Formats: sequence, C-alpha cells, structure tokens
Amino acid sequence: MGKYLFFDIDGTLLSDVTHTVPQSAIEAIKKAKENGHHCFFCTGRSYFMTKEISVTGIEDAIIANGAAVVRNGQPELQKVISEDVADKTLKLIEELGGGYQILDWKNGYQNPYTHARFKEQFKKEFDEPVEEVFKKKSMKTIDEIENNPVLKIDATFDTVEAAKKFMDALDPSLTFIPAGGYTSTFGAKAGEMMLKGVSKGAAIKDFMEAIGEPIENAYAFGDSTNDIEMLEMAGTAIAMGNGADSAKAVADYITDTVDEDGLYNAMKHFDLI
Repeated sequence: MGKYLFFDIDGTLLSDVTHTVPQSAIEAIKKAKENGHHCFFCTGRSYFMTKEISVTGIEDAIIANGAAVVRNGQPELQKVISEDVADKTLKLIEELGGGYQILDWKNGYQNPYTHARFKEQFKKEFDEPVEEVFKKKSMKTIDEIENNPVLKIDATFDTVEAAKKFMDALDPSLTFIPAGGYTSTFGAKAGEMMLKGVSKGAAIKDFMEAIGEPIENAYAFGDSTNDIEMLEMAGTAIAMGNGADSAKAVADYITDTVDEDGLYNAMKHFDLI
C-alpha cells in the first residue's frame, strides 16, 4: 500500500546554499512515486510558488502552512481569513511601518515595503535578473492581486519592538508563527499568520481523514519552526540535519542536510525507495 509523503520546500527540498533541489532528492521522489507512494509539497508557499521546483515532479500540495490542499490543480479544504480581519491586519501592519505579503491559493502579493526587501535580497542571492526571480517564485505586487480568498499573511517589521506591538494587537481569530521557511531571512521581526487552528499538521490530519487513510501512513519531512506541527502529527517524522533544534526535537529520525543527500538517505532508511 502506498504511503503519503509530505515535503516542506525551503530548507528541506530546496537548498539554502545552492538554491536548487539536489539531484539525489529528485531521484528519490521519482523512485518513491514508481513504488506507489503519493508525494505532496507541504509548504508555507502558495500553489504557483511551488512551481519554482517543478523539477521534483510533485504536483499536489498542502499550501499556506496548511490553509488549503491542492490536488489536480484545484484547491480543497480552504481555511479562509475573512475579508474584514485581513483588511484590519494589513492596516495594522502599515500603521507600524511594516510590510506584508498576502497569499491566496495561487500566488503571493506584496506591498511596496516587502517587494523592495525581497528585491534587495534576490539581488544578493541570484545572478539572474530580479524580475525573473519574482516571476519564478510567483511573487507579485499588491496591484496584481486577484479576487481570491486570503489564506495567509506574511508580515515583516523594521524592529522587534514593532513586531511585538503587532502581535499584541493581533486579531484573536489569527495565529502568528515566527519567521520560518522563505521568510527566515528576516528573523524575529517577521512571521506568518493563518486562522487559529490552521497548521501543516492539522492539514495532514484533515486530508488523511478525508481520503480515509490512517495517519500512520503519513511521512513528514521538514526543517523549520513552521514544520513542528506536521512532524508531530505524521506517523513518521523526519527532520533535516540543517533543521532547527525545535524541529529535530519532535522528529522520529534526523537525516543528513539537504546538501548531503538528506532526503534520499532518509527515504532509503525507511524503505520508501
């Protein structure tokens, strides 16, 4: 019987050093699919943001830290932030001089502050034109936003003090996760927001129940603070060697780093390939 494999992206599939997916991970996923296993991204990104690493051959995804599942190119089980709460939250971020990125199931949409910060970061990290990097990552300006439900809001501030003021005033319907994954560059001054109760782990649980599969058949691979719930929920939890100590602490198995063939070695260890 095929297992269900859930892969975080940044720091798990995608190297923070080379900004590529190791060939060994691509081969491991291909072999796993040939062996009848079902492979999913499990990410803080939107669905089109995962297309940056289409080389993996993975098509389905849990997105926005668990706020939706996408199968066959269509969203399911969406946990939507209300329009009123989203508007209030974005206004508060701007009042505190911060930046934000809104995620619907398709893309990420950035206000000028956040777009400028990513632009500077991408100039340092990538040799290709920055416009191409934004396109590849499916990060758009706020002017390009579509009329889809909001699933997640990323916030970034200039100071830790501003971030604390924001968290103290946050709407009670939302939960705030300190920066992980692709926002980790911005440290304690950044974080991600979804509806309370939404997490990668809760999404895995809901999805496995919806398809009638026991949670024991779920394998989770992660590295960051926003992966903790999925590592705790899955039947088998694998933390990357380059991962946060808090992620490693809840894992059943700690593999090598991304760049040391960590995914391949873990999947071999558990006889998935």
